[in-house]
Amino acid sequence: MKAIFKRELRAYFTSPIGYVFIGVFAFIYGFYFNTYVIEGGMGDISNPLGSGLLILVLLTPVLTMRLIAEERGGKTDQLLLTAPVSVWGIVLGKLFAAMCVFLCAMATTLPYLAIVAVHGAPLWGKILGTYLGFFLLGTCFISIGMFFSSVTESQIIALVVSLGVLLMLFLMANLPSVGVGLIDKAISLVSVTERFEDFIIGVLKLESIFYYLSFSALFVFLTVRSVEKRRWS
Repeated sequence: MKAIFKRELRAYFTSPIGYVFIGVFAFIYGFYFNTYVIEGGMGDISNPLGSGLLILVLLTPVLTMRLIAEERGGKTDQLLLTAPVSVWGIVLGKLFAAMCVFLCAMATTLPYLAIVAVHGAPLWGKILGTYLGFFLLGTCFISIGMFFSSVTESQIIALVVSLGVLLMLFLMANLPSVGVGLIDKAISLVSVTERFEDFIIGVLKLESIFYYLSFSALFVFLTVRSVEKRRWS
């Protein structure tokens, strides 16, 4: 798994994908920080992260589209599958590499913490909760994108399908109640952004953390099954 992780991480920074993802994320977060904190005088950097969810939805498929689809399209997946590493090791190595790039993007927001700390009185509990929720939500999005990258040979198809699914999950949080208990419960169950609101206000619920971890684990498992099916086909 370590070798897969290093290989994938190197691939992100020997191509424009890693730089584009981090650069666009940093630019848009800087815009939100200027709008909410500098001009708005809010003194709370959790609001820019909360407002950046749609940007995360739009950017994550760019980060994940190549993870496995590139291997399948280039016919190098069979070489990878015959290497002395388990399918779980392959999938987790690729997942951790994408998560590392995502963490690098989040790290570009740290200087703003220093600005707020010097010129204001930040609510650290609320800020740390927002960062934790943003990271967990980003991990969910990455696992979803990786799954759809595993079911196609086309990076473009992986990008479009992942984007469509993430947009649907994002918009579900804004759907009005239909008045049918079972349907409303099902919508709430798959609305991954709805639970992020707890983190923004500084409320850490174990059920929300467990939900994000379980959601990510589910799509990692589905990705493993997809890759294994490819191995024996």
